[in-house]
Parts: sequence; C-alpha cells; structure tokens
Amino acid sequence: MYTAIPKKTYFCYLEVSEEGDIHNRNFLIRYFKRNNMRKSIYEIALECQYCSSHIKIGCNSHKIMVEGDIVKLKSLLIKLCDLIFNKYPNHSATLRQCVNCYENNIIKYQTIIDALIEVLIICEKPTINSKKFFISHASSDKVIIEAFNEKILMLGCGFKREDIFCTLDHTVIHNGDDFRNAIIHNMKDSDFILCFLSNNYKKSEVCQNEMGAAWALSDKMVRPYKFPNVAYSELGFLAQVKQTADITDMSKLDELYQELCRYYSLQQDWINFNKQKNNFVNFVTKSINTNEEIK
Repeated sequence: MYTAIPKKTYFCYLEVSEEGDIHNRNFLIRYFKRNNMRKSIYEIALECQYCSSHIKIGCNSHKIMVEGDIVKLKSLLIKLCDLIFNKYPNHSATLRQCVNCYENNIIKYQTIIDALIEVLIICEKPTINSKKFFISHASSDKVIIEAFNEKILMLGCGFKREDIFCTLDHTVIHNGDDFRNAIIHNMKDSDFILCFLSNNYKKSEVCQNEMGAAWALSDKMVRPYKFPNVAYSELGFLAQVKQTADITDMSKLDELYQELCRYYSLQQDWINFNKQKNNFVNFVTKSINTNEEIK
C-alpha cells in the first residue's frame, strides 16, 4: 500500500512490500506524470548535442556520405522542438524545418542544427548551485560511497570535496540543524542527485524518502546506480521510473564522465579517468566479495 504525496511535500512515505511493488510503481508513475516530470530544455539540448557530435558527414565520388544515428537525432530534435515551442517559437520552427528538410541539404541543415543547439545550451544553462552533487546512500555502505566520491568524482573528474553533499562528511550538517530540512535544502541546491541502491538502501526508510524527494524535483538530474550484488529484479519500484545502472559497469561510468564534462565544460582526461575508474571498480568488486565471504 502507499500513501498520497501532497503537492508541496518532497518526502514520500511508502510501505514497500513484494506484493505492493506494482502498486507503488504505478502510483509513482501516475504522480510524476501528473506533476510534469520531464527533462529540461538544457538536458534535451545536451543530448541533441552529444548525438549530433557523432554524426560524421563526408563526400565520396561526389556523393554525400553520412555516418551516425540520424533517426535518434531527429527524434531528439522533435522533442526539443516541442519543449521550446512556447519559449522559443522561432527556434522551434527553424529546428523543425531542418528536421523535415534534412536529406535535401545535409551539410546546410546539420550546420544550422548545431548552431541552434549551441544557442539553446548557452541560454538555458542553469545557474551553478553551491553543491554539484547530492549523494543519496545508506550509511552502512560508507566504504563504497567514499570510494566513489574520491576515485570517480574527485580524482577522476577533478571535483572538490565541497562540491559534494554527502552525510558521510559530518561538516555538511551542523549541530542543531533539522536533518530533514537540511536534506531537502541540499537536494534543491544540487545539480545532480546520485542514488546508490543496495540491500541496505532498500531497507532504509530515510533512503527511500530521499529517492522520492529526488523524483519530485523535476529540474534535477537524478542518476540511480545499483550495487553489483543487487539484481535488477530485486529493486522493485525503485528502478521503474529512472533507468538504473550498475556502479561497476564501466560503460555507464564513462557515460557519467562524458555527461559531467559536457555539463560543467570540463577538459576530458580519459587516461586519468580510466585509471581511477578501474581502481574504483576493482575496489567495489573486492569489497563486496569480501563481505559476501564474511556473511
């Protein structure tokens, strides 16, 4: 069973059971659709830019050769057109024309598309919050969370400790502060919310409330990651609204790195990141195997 979520409440209290998973999932999906849970113009524009960057155009015997996922690019551009229609009607009309006439003059329309996407990214780039990351985790997973913060975010990407809100750092919540208010404030004041789903996370009411709050913040980029010893089938409704990645999936960590580099205009250093990524994955695998042996 579930309880209703008031419109101005960020925490949703859900009684999760194996039998109730399907009800909780359907309820959440209806709730988030009702509250217009969709990606921002900036996010879709970034996706368009990333997809467009993989379109390669060349000439062979006076014939235009195109490599890349044109269908996916067009689909993203249509989404972007619909999303910006009210705010940027002229840009929306121009983009839609480019999509409709793309094959008539690929080089011309690809150039216009790239230019318009760049303009939208510049116009819509949000004000950088005081915290870049909110880490939602179970306290029992401290060792692995600390490793992620250090090896992936700090050493791998170059972020500083003060860019990360994580309750493992006892300085982020001051003595006497209301814990729940501090959580909500720092979620709203972060760009990315990273949720680390483990067996401990599933058992924690606080963690599930944090995930409910994350989903309710429509302008945040929520990225859920599961521990490798947790099967997707065990996540229930937790994995239904947002696509969940394994924290030891190197391709997914690469996607996160690319996304962060695009979002914060970071200079990519794949040699360094791959080194830290491998160290992190090896550490997680060893830690989990050790804990399984102890049990």
